[in-house]
Amino acid sequence: MKIVICLFFLSFTALLNAKVTYDFGARMEVDYSFYDDDQLIFPDNEWDVRRFRFGLFTKFNKKFSAYFQSDFSDSIRTRKGATQAAWLRYRPNKKNEFYLGKVEMPFSLESVSNSKYHFFMERSVASALSDRYGTGVNFIHYGKDWNMRLGLFGDDHYDLGSSSFFGKALTGRVGKKFKISDHKLYLGASFQYRNPNTTIRIRTRPESHTFNSRLLDTGKLFFVNSIEKYGLEALWKKGSWTVQTEYIANKFSRDIALQDLEYDGGYLIVSKIFNGRRRFSFRKGEWASTKVKKYNTWEIAARYSYLDLTDKSLNAGYEENISLGINYYLTSKNRIMFNYIQARTTPNSFGIDQTINIVQVRFQLEF
Repeated sequence: MKIVICLFFLSFTALLNAKVTYDFGARMEVDYSFYDDDQLIFPDNEWDVRRFRFGLFTKFNKKFSAYFQSDFSDSIRTRKGATQAAWLRYRPNKKNEFYLGKVEMPFSLESVSNSKYHFFMERSVASALSDRYGTGVNFIHYGKDWNMRLGLFGDDHYDLGSSSFFGKALTGRVGKKFKISDHKLYLGASFQYRNPNTTIRIRTRPESHTFNSRLLDTGKLFFVNSIEKYGLEALWKKGSWTVQTEYIANKFSRDIALQDLEYDGGYLIVSKIFNGRRRFSFRKGEWASTKVKKYNTWEIAARYSYLDLTDKSLNAGYEENISLGINYYLTSKNRIMFNYIQARTTPNSFGIDQTINIVQVRFQLEF
């Protein structure tokens, strides 16, 4: 796969007969986690190289560019050498972009925003209801104060999310900026229709990558004819304060002999940054790099999240998490993150009420 992509890029370069520029980048994240589990069946602590990614951005001319990224972390949760992204982009003007290849699927603010800009070390448990990457075609339009994304994706050769949704999918996301005095508000909505061709499974860890089990797990779901997903998102900013929230719902339509399944989840984040400025692109509907004062910028954040996999025909559990975070910025690209998480299931997938306290730290570096 990688050889084919490289050969394609070289052939495309020769075809354009253009002066090509390259931009190489890398990032690494090292985590340490400590667990206090009332069931006493999980490890006390764990080290992990969460990400060790290398990316190459190639610009052929003003309209054509390409990107390729792989992860070599050899993480206990990530396949070594996994392709994170591989796409060719055509940009006819500043308002429109076309992507071909493996890209972020246009669903959910939390999913499309790069993890290196997130408030917490891991995405919320609600992200189990959304996909991360897909292989297909994606179109993006940027208006003056709004954006629209629409993509058609086929079978994913490797899915990085906590869920495995296969089959063809039509996915779209739209968002708009509103400004009232010195308040900035962003509202968005997402939709996906997928026609799966294999079994479906939703499962998630309690917002800690090194945790060795999923508290919620539907197991393999058979005879699913279609999946409909809906997402609503909102972000409010004023000065150093930010509030971000999302709600995601899934509906699985199954064969006539089986009842349909409906699951949902969401989160709410409140944060404040000191001696810096978090930057959100209201035009693109995603987070950008943070403006910092070297060695003097830090932020605090709190998050409530939940995932409800209970249904009258299949009960896979209910989880609520409360998280507190402190982020200390060494530079705009490097930071140290501290997270405390209390995860509660009422019950988990095995019908047991469970409470887990997690303390974790991350060293995030970018080159």
